[in-house]
Amino acid sequence: MLWQARLPRTLALTLSLAGCSGTEAGDVPGTGGTASGGAGGVAGSAGTGGVEAAPDGTLPSHPSQLPFSYSRPDKGTPLSAAELDQATTDYLDLLSKLRYFEFLDERVHGWPESSGGYWYGTWWSGADVIKQSGKLTYRHNDVGGDNNGLRTAPLMEGVCFAHALWKKPKHEKLLRRLIRGFSSWSLAMVTPGGEPEGALLTRAAYLENFTDTDRDLSVDYSLNRPGKDNGATEYVQIAKNPSFGDIWVKNKRSKDDIGHMLRAASQLDSCASSLSAAGKQDLSELRRLYVTWARRVEDDEWKIATYDKSLKVWYPAGLATFSLLGNAECTPVLSIRLFGRWAPRDDVNCGNGVGGLDTAISNANDQNGEILRSFHEATANAALIANQTDLAQKLLGGLAQRLDQSLDGFEAGTPPKFMDEKSMSDLIVHSANAGVPLTSREVRFLHTQLKVAKQKLLSSSNAASLDTRSASVPDGSYAFEPSSAGVDFKSLGALLGTCAAQYRNPSGKPVFDCKKVAAGN
Repeated sequence: MLWQARLPRTLALTLSLAGCSGTEAGDVPGTGGTASGGAGGVAGSAGTGGVEAAPDGTLPSHPSQLPFSYSRPDKGTPLSAAELDQATTDYLDLLSKLRYFEFLDERVHGWPESSGGYWYGTWWSGADVIKQSGKLTYRHNDVGGDNNGLRTAPLMEGVCFAHALWKKPKHEKLLRRLIRGFSSWSLAMVTPGGEPEGALLTRAAYLENFTDTDRDLSVDYSLNRPGKDNGATEYVQIAKNPSFGDIWVKNKRSKDDIGHMLRAASQLDSCASSLSAAGKQDLSELRRLYVTWARRVEDDEWKIATYDKSLKVWYPAGLATFSLLGNAECTPVLSIRLFGRWAPRDDVNCGNGVGGLDTAISNANDQNGEILRSFHEATANAALIANQTDLAQKLLGGLAQRLDQSLDGFEAGTPPKFMDEKSMSDLIVHSANAGVPLTSREVRFLHTQLKVAKQKLLSSSNAASLDTRSASVPDGSYAFEPSSAGVDFKSLGALLGTCAAQYRNPSGKPVFDCKKVAAGN
């Protein structure tokens, strides 16, 4: 959603004319720490400069670990070895009791491999679990799913990290379903003779109803063929889609989840080398499609194209346009540029990624802050993949600034507006996975919120939803996703990145005993 949409006109104008904070190259702002060149002479350079990578799903040459030294002064009380061990035990116990990755495997769906054709899976909103005569059906309601990218992205990252740590074939199969799920949002928005693959993205696609014989469950999409339109999106029929046949899609892809999606697509490099040939091919397809999309957005002057109901290309006002007035949406634009061409632009300078308008924009509604934070995370990840090390250093410093300022607010009893403990935990986790070294204060916050999450997720209110296949659970309707607090259910696997993300910072305080994590599942 465009931030100006909910602001008074005079305030929107004032904000659009303000500037974005920045620093000189080589500084790591907001941290009080240091950043210096690392081994191999990679750090401290501008990386690949303006050389663009090919749009075929290949990545530019880039380091496979953090290519510079970056530390922060510690804050908070350091954890003892016993505390770290206990937190690790509790975390692994939570994953085990939730059957976390098995549960994801049961719930993730889109089109099943057992039915032939292009199989894939995503995480959904707008769906319930119906148990009747002991059989499960995922029934989608008539308003459908929205922003499923922000839900699927952390799950995909978590499964990637699980595979990097444990090399289990079942994790790779689930990861491939999720990777192909990302690709499905592009492949579904294709018409014969229309826009090329990758040019457009749908919010969600609704195929024919099906029964997955491999997993013994059914999916009912009938209320979305078509569903109910609203101001944010409309149902569009594509009768002869090359991949899926007669489908209905939701148009007008929102900004809300793009940052999450681009961040996750970059983080997949952490487990890419451990994938099978088929898994690597799926990942290459995802990159090719999203590189095409990102280039299209840039070439369209930062507008997101979609199809209208007559299958004509359409640029919806507001919702689908990124604004560079006052650098208001600088990191969104830069992340799209980096992912599309793996090279920066001289006329897009976001400083450390924390813009001068950030607070005002974030305070405007309950979505903007998460949009800005997720795009900042995505930009830092993409800068590392693009071997833009000076830029990556500055952006990581900006993420550290966000951590410091946000936790200062929590400790003072005045957290940032619209930011709860789950959002704060997400910022810590994704910043750490991108290369920010954590302080003792941040680790302790995460451990506290994990205790909250464990109590909530394992409470009796979630028991039936988590184990609907059990004979002890009667027929009825159950939540698709368990209710969580402290740490979002969908982010639990992403915590494994503190032990498996390729750019995790060795100078940070550990969240877990990573040797125990690697041996513990």
